This record gives sequence, structure tokens and C-alpha cells, in this order.
Amino acid sequence: MADRFKYSEVRQKIIDAIRTDLIGPREKEEVLEENPRYAYLVGMLDIQSDDEDYSGAGEQEVDADMAFEDGEDFTAGEDDDNEPISTTHFQLPSSIGISFYIQSDTESINLDVTWGDYVKSSEKYTGKDEKEHSRAIYTRQPMEETVHVQFKDFTRTKDYQLVCDSNVHVHVSRIPLKGGYSLVTAYVINKRKNPANSAEAIMFQVEIKAYAEDGSAAFIAEHICREILASDEFYFEQRPIMGRGRGCAAVWDTPVDGRTTYVKSAFIPEYEFPGVSAALDGFDRYFFSTFTMSVKSKKEETIGKLNTLAESYEKWINSTLLGNARMSNPDFKDKIGNKVIERCLDALKRIREGISIIENDDISFEAFCFMNRVIFLQNSIKGYAKKHGTGTECNFQDFINPKNPDNNFGWRPFQIAFILMNLAGIVDPKHKDREVVDLLYFPTGGGKTEAYLGLMAFVIANRRLRASNGENYNRDGGVTVMLRYTLRLLTTQQRDRITKMVLAAEMIRRQAYPQFGKEPISIGFWVGGGVTPNKFDEFIEKADNPQAARSARNHVYKQLLTCPFCGKPLKEENFNIDPDKKSIEIFCSDRDCQFYRYKNDRIPIPVYLVDEEIYAKCPTIILSTVDKFARLPWDVNTNALFGRVDRKCSRDGYVAIGAEHGRHNKTASLPASTIVNIRPFLPPELIIQDELHLITGPLGTVYGAYETIIEDMCIHDGIKPKYVVSTATIKNAEAQTRCLYARKNTTQFPPNGFEIGDSFFIREISVEDDPFRKYVGVCAPGQSVKTALLRVYAIILQAAYTYSLQDEYKDVIDPYYSLVGYFNSIRELGGAVRLLQDDIPKRIYRIKNKYGLDKQRYLNHNVEITSRMSSYKIPEKLNQLETTCDSKDCLDTAIATNMIAVGMDVDRLGLMVVTGQPKQNSEYIQATSRIGRAFPGLVVTLYNAYRPRDLSHYENFTGYHSQLYRFVEGTTATPFSARARDRVMHALIISAIRLNFPNMANNPDAAAIGSLTTEQLDSVKKLIIDRLNIIKPSARADAEEEIDRFIDWWKLQAAQTKPLRYYVVGTERYNRLMNPYDQPHDENEKATLRSMREVESSANMFYYTED
Repeated sequence: MADRFKYSEVRQKIIDAIRTDLIGPREKEEVLEENPRYAYLVGMLDIQSDDEDYSGAGEQEVDADMAFEDGEDFTAGEDDDNEPISTTHFQLPSSIGISFYIQSDTESINLDVTWGDYVKSSEKYTGKDEKEHSRAIYTRQPMEETVHVQFKDFTRTKDYQLVCDSNVHVHVSRIPLKGGYSLVTAYVINKRKNPANSAEAIMFQVEIKAYAEDGSAAFIAEHICREILASDEFYFEQRPIMGRGRGCAAVWDTPVDGRTTYVKSAFIPEYEFPGVSAALDGFDRYFFSTFTMSVKSKKEETIGKLNTLAESYEKWINSTLLGNARMSNPDFKDKIGNKVIERCLDALKRIREGISIIENDDISFEAFCFMNRVIFLQNSIKGYAKKHGTGTECNFQDFINPKNPDNNFGWRPFQIAFILMNLAGIVDPKHKDREVVDLLYFPTGGGKTEAYLGLMAFVIANRRLRASNGENYNRDGGVTVMLRYTLRLLTTQQRDRITKMVLAAEMIRRQAYPQFGKEPISIGFWVGGGVTPNKFDEFIEKADNPQAARSARNHVYKQLLTCPFCGKPLKEENFNIDPDKKSIEIFCSDRDCQFYRYKNDRIPIPVYLVDEEIYAKCPTIILSTVDKFARLPWDVNTNALFGRVDRKCSRDGYVAIGAEHGRHNKTASLPASTIVNIRPFLPPELIIQDELHLITGPLGTVYGAYETIIEDMCIHDGIKPKYVVSTATIKNAEAQTRCLYARKNTTQFPPNGFEIGDSFFIREISVEDDPFRKYVGVCAPGQSVKTALLRVYAIILQAAYTYSLQDEYKDVIDPYYSLVGYFNSIRELGGAVRLLQDDIPKRIYRIKNKYGLDKQRYLNHNVEITSRMSSYKIPEKLNQLETTCDSKDCLDTAIATNMIAVGMDVDRLGLMVVTGQPKQNSEYIQATSRIGRAFPGLVVTLYNAYRPRDLSHYENFTGYHSQLYRFVEGTTATPFSARARDRVMHALIISAIRLNFPNMANNPDAAAIGSLTTEQLDSVKKLIIDRLNIIKPSARADAEEEIDRFIDWWKLQAAQTKPLRYYVVGTERYNRLMNPYDQPHDENEKATLRSMREVESSANMFYYTED
């Protein structure tokens, strides 16, 4: 593979192409055959005009060009706080400036002002008709002048007329600050008068640069000049903000100790964000080899390696933190230093405790070896499926041969440390760490998934190894881990990794049978009804709707596109759907596969897809989207997910406590069923929430309320489940986890050090050593966003194509060949769809002619990834993105909304254009982290100059990107606020009653509310109020009253003449307690969510006219 510097070289060439096309000039004294006003897009200053009719641009609506056809999905109020400033036509700015800080005793600075003027003339040329014609040409005249600013000459402001052009002014202002610093702003202003030719009045390629005459570092960082520091600012002292643009961006030389030698304006600024490494000095890639650590006889070596990690971490704490010069400052030590060190020492203590457990407890060590074997085997399955799935002949045995170093998989130090930290709270359920919410905070693409896959494997083995017949609960089987995501895209891609882990664990269980239990280790995809069918009835063809059964089957076929073991495609015949037995058995057609369908002792792939089968099989891992938990009040069978089963049917499987289940009669192919009473399973022990930052706003609020019931269902004998959450971007994690999980302690791992670039487990790598992700900003005042988008897309697409034809770059162009376009709303994306069909290809044709290129790029493959897409199409689109540029099926563009902001891991992607600054900074980080994972990435952010927030981010481009993680907003969730209680309180009460009391479980039992004792009702009330006391104590009195009122109302409904049900479709014969939230309902029933996606409702407004 070519080295990363070759990739960054071609990336820079693409950036240069953008600059040449949008700002110019191609050479110092270039001659243009088109008006430079239209040849260039940015970098221009027009004259100051009082004339309403004068404008360097044509009249266009500011944002109308990004709207789209009627009938499309537009959410009102989407951009409420960032609406374009109303204007009827675009006007180019007449000034730009830069602001920076200096010491107040600085005597003088120099300002270099440079620009280009274009002079119009005409030239004769011979046309195709061989006659002489005349055409206008524009010749560039480079202009430059240095202004010497003597600060003693003025107090506040001074205006300088340039000598080379007295109509160009430099305006300098100086504001003294406390502490002996001053804020200086310097503007360049075009004060030319109305000329005969508008192009000659405009200044092009304008730049202003401030520097000290003696070349010293006279410019000081913003945080030094402010007395009050933001709490987390000390982390970013290595990357200070040195200046801001005014109508442009500001860039500066690399700062040293908070000082720099110059600050200058830039119209297309660029900033390279450094990558991070999880590798540590002294620990090679296979130091923590999963194979070595899976061998029981190597226990001493394993413990020794783990202790080496703990000792290295202790040394780092002592030298880098305790020995830091800042710790001699008492103020820093008390306010910041001691807290940081305390958190690191706590992590070290927990890591050591984890090592001690596996050293001294044989069952824990056995589970630890199992975990390592599972991850080693999962990695082998991944390699085998990838190669075998492409049709290459290979043998699985070759992938598990430990003698081949390519088969090895080593933990990254942070992964094994995170697992060790969590062992105490898992092995000893009464340990104080069980109550702690552990937050795995690691940059996107760093390997968070493997860390919690390992933890899951440990929990599964630990539970089963401790099974005994004498307990009240059965540990051999039942749902052990709940893994929750927030978005469809995430579950589609992540499920593949997790499924392979499950296959590995099940293969090991079978080999070591019955050591790791008699129940299969399996996974259930518990996701929305739009993704998988909820009931087996849906597969039975009905005369009035024969298509429905076909559609249900198609949904199932789309869930597993390839065999998770061998990578071969799965077709319809691989799915044995049996509505009588309520099972779907999936087999593979490949004869070398472990799950081959024609083996004598064939075993199905341990994956369950339909809700009914998940309840009956109680899979080891439940993979779900968070919104699915809104099913709890609707279906008593959800009890089975929490181990709450009391019978087993020989045909269907486990039966939830309280659920009605009769015996099945004999059929032609099946014997009559038998039902036996059984012990309940131990409830789930580990709940993992991925991408925690997405659980915010209305979704977080509703989710936090339902968590009351989820946690209650997981508690046994006073023992609560362990929560592990992960994210790459979050601010106030402690407050959020308190609201969502009602836990008082949250621990972030790895804990921060004193610098953002070093927390021992994560180290920043300098971009000089390893190019990573480069951000480039474009903002075009005086133009519509449509024009800017068209120009940016066209030049990038053509430049990438041009370099793909050159021998020097053809091997490194692939990451930049497919352009990912990111949009903040479907409305804006819709505008781009039309541009790609027509205007952008036309512009590419013009670029080819303008620059005399040999070939033009044709856009044949453009896709859209948005919420308008069916779930089953997501894997297809992701596969298309994997296609490289040497294939004729390679995508030219993929335009998407925030649907891709999480979980899209396609290594080849290296280019993204973001249109408009996203609402949240965490979304911006997450979205742009989708690219540049394997190769140096390029993100072009296109700002709308007429949106205040966009303009602000553009002007602070360098500072914002250098401290990107600092600007992540805190997230909000208010589970027991008044409006949230209106929406979900009744659902919590119904869930608690249906799931806890078997005599209230089934549909007709809704009428039996009067049969519950006062103690039973009080226990439900206490459950909700106890949680509320932690999250929102101020709402206690109101909530108590609302609970009492609802139960009284329920009793009143039960006393009506029409019998009461929890839910029936029609109300002719029955009253119903609940009705789906999205359906019309009256005051005698409660509107109840069936999914947390229905959180915000919309209203239609009809406009009647009198005829």
C-alpha cells in the first residue's frame, strides 16, 4: 500500500484545485476570457453601494433554490434559530478583516494587503468561420502594499488610505483589555466609486496579513488575554485560538507557548485534525494476544502482562501528572489537578482489582480465557467470511492456525483495561462498582465495539459457569446482555460484528459441552415492526391480502444477507419459516460451512428475527433499537426478555409469566405439545447503550422514563444490572446518565490527563508524522448556496477523476473518488439531487474546456441515504460504497442526511462535503468521522453566508476545528417533566402492573384492576416515585397525585357496562385502556406510544375558502 503521505499529496492537489477554481488566480498576471466576477466565487470585495439596483450578483432568492418540490417531506421550523437573513438579492461584501490579541505595550505591527485587479480590454481572434472577431479579455494586475501601524498615533481607531489605490482603505481599531492586552481588528475596505465596468471595481483574491516588523511572536492566544477560563480550556492549551476572521476566516503560524508570528485572512481555510493512537510504547500489537491469553496453562504469563500494563499506567500518573510543573501552582492543583489525578488513580485501582480477580478466582479466570478464545475465533470468522464470501477458495482451519501471525488478534491496551475495570462489578453483584455507569469514551473508529464484545463474552461465560440446580434462578440460558442502539443504520452494520461473536461463543460452547451450559448461545434482533415481522401470523397467506405474507417473508430474508460464518449469500431457500412451530431456522448452502443445510446433525445459525420467536427462545443477547422498549405495556410476552418465564412448551419454547398458553393438538407432522413448569432465568446482568449522545431531547426523555420499568425487570434479590455506555462525543455525561439510569456515579474511561492529546491509553499523533483528517471551509457571500454547492461538487469530482487518470496518483485516488454529501435536512438534500442531475454535469463540462482537460467525468452512479429509504436497502447501499474506483459500479456521489452520522464504517471513504453547519457539534464530529478512517480524509464544509451560525463557525474556522471536542454541547433529557409524564406515566403504570402481577397480564385482565391490593398498588407507585426522587425530586407531589388519578380513572373505566380490555382494534363491543399514539383517540382511552419514534406529533392545517 502506498504510504499515507502520497494520499495526503493528492488530497492537497484536490484542495489546490478547489482554490484555483473558486478564488484564483492560476498565475500572477493571468488573462481571462470570461468575466472574473463569474469565473471566481469567493475572495472578492465589491464597492460600497447605496444604490438599491446595483449588485455584483443577479437577483435570486437566498434559500428558495435549496427548497424542493411539493409533496416532499419538509419539517417546519427545522432551521428556526439559524434562518437566513432575509434579502432579495445577493451583494458581495465590501470589506473583510481579522481580529487578534497583542500586548498593550506593542509599539507597531505591519499589515500586508494584497489583491488582484482585472482590467478589461478586447482582442481580435479568428473564429471557426475563419473571420476575425473581437472579444473581451480581462488581465490581472497584482496589487500589494504594506501598512505600518504605529499604535502611538491613535487611541481607538485609525483609517489608512493606500498609496497604490487611494480608494482602498485599511481601518484599524484597538480595544484595551485588562491585564495589559489589547484586541486589534484590521479591515480592508473597497471604497471605489461606481465605475463604468463593475468587474474593474471589484478587488479579487484579497488578503490581509498582520505580523511584527522584527518577525517576533507578537500575537497572543485568546485564552491568555481572558481572565476567566472555561473549565475545560486547560486541555486545549496546546492548540490555542489566535484570531478570528471578519467576513473571512483567520489562519496563523503554529503557536509556541500561546504566541504566534503572524495572523492572516483566508477565504478557503484548512485545518488538519490529528488522529489518535491506542497503541502504547513498549506494548506491541500482539502484546495482549487473545490466543495467548486464552490458554489456561499460560496464566502466569497472562497475569504478568496485565500487571505490566497497570505498572505502566501508574508510572505515567506519577511522572506525567503528579510530576507536572503545573501541579506546583496551588490554584491549578486544587481546582483541577487533584481531581484529574484522583480519577486516574481510581481507574488504576479498579484495573488492579480486575487482575486480582482473575488471578485468585478460578471461575473468573475460566471466563476470561473463554472471552479471549471467543474474540480470537470471532476475528478468524471475520477473516474467513471476508475471503470466502468473495469466492476465493480457502479453508477455515487456516484462519484459526495460531502459528500464522496474521490470524492473531491483540487487544488494544484500553480495551483490555476497560474489561478489567468492569470485572469486579460483574463477578460480585454486590460490589459498589455494580452501581456505577461506566462510560467508554473513545474517538470514533477507535475500537469501542471490541471492548464491549469482550465484556459481553465474559459475562455470558461467568454466568453459566456459576450455574447450580439449587438456586431460585436458572443461570444456564436466558437473556444475559441487552445491547441497544438508537438508529437503524447502526444496528445494520454493528449486528454483523456481534453475530460473529455469538457464532464464536456458540462453537466454543459446543466443543466444551456442557461446561458453558446446555442452552445455545444465541442472539435476537428485537427491532421495529418495519424491519422484521412481529408475529408468525404475518407469514400465513390471507385470501384478502396475499401480498402481506410475501412482504413479511421478504423482510426476514433481508435481515441476514450473507452467512455470518462463511460470507456466502443467503437466499430464500436458506430460511425455513415454520409458523406452526413458530420458528425460523436459517441454514447455509455452502458445504464447507459449519451451518450447512444438508449435514446430518445440522445446526441452524443461532439468530432469531421475529418477536414471537425471541420471546420463546430467550436468546443470550438481545440486540435492539431503544424505541422497541415502548412494547412493554402492550405485550406481556416481553416478560420473557427479563428471564421471567415459568413454563416451557415442547413446541414453541419458553412461556412468559402471566401469558396464556394452551397445549397444541397433534397435527399431520407434529405431535401434541406438552408444557412443563420451570425455574425462571436470572434476569439480564449487563445493559450496553451505544452512542449515548444520541439519547437526547424528546427521545432521551421518553427513554429515561421507560428505563424505570426496564431496570425494575432486571433486578433480582436487590441486585441491579450493570450499565455500560459508550460514545465519542459527550459533555455532561454524569447529568445525563443520572436522568436516564437514575445512577449517582458515572465513570469515564479512559479518564483525561492534563492535555487533550494524552490520557495514557489514547495518544494524539502529530499530523507531520501521520496525516489524518483535513477540514476545508468554503463560504461564498454574494452567491446562493446552490451556486456554491454546484461549483464545489463539480471541481472536486472532476479533479479526483483527472488525478485518477495520472499514473502517479491512480493508486491513491480511490478514497477521494466517491463524494459523500452531507445535508442537515431532506429539504436541502432535495435541492442537491436536482443539481446532480443537470447543473453539476454541465459545470464539469465547462471545467474540462476551461482547463483544457482530456476527459470529462460523467456521473453515472449517484445514491441517496436518508430516512426515506427502506431498512433492507441500507446494507445494499453500504455495499455499494465499498466498491472501489477501478470498478465501473463505483459510486460517484452518495448524498445523505444525519442518518449516516453514526455507525457507517466504510474504510475506503475519504471525501465528504458538508452543506451547512449541523445543528449540534457532536453531529458534525460524528458525521465527518465517517470518512478518513483508513486513509487521510478530506472534509469540505460549505457555509451559508446568510445564516448567522454558519458565518460564525466560518469566521472562527481554525479555532473551532483545533478545539473541536471542546465545543460539544451538553445533552438534555427530562424524563419526569410535566409534559413527559403526560405522555408516558400511564404506560409505566400499565407496564409495571401487567408484567409484575400475573392476574393482570392478559387482555381481559384490564377489567380486574379492582382486584389488586393496596400493597400491590403502592409497590407500583413506590417504584416510580423512588426513581423520580433521584431524577426530579421537585415533581414528587404532582407525580403522586397523577398516579392516584390514573388508577382511579382506570377503576372507573373497569366499572363501565362495556367490558374493558388493554387494547382491541374496534370499540363496538369493548372499551380499551390504550390506543396507539398515532391513531385518533377519545377521552376514555389513553394515547400510548408503540415506538419512541412517535415522540413528536405533527399537525395538519387545512385552509378553507368560502365559495
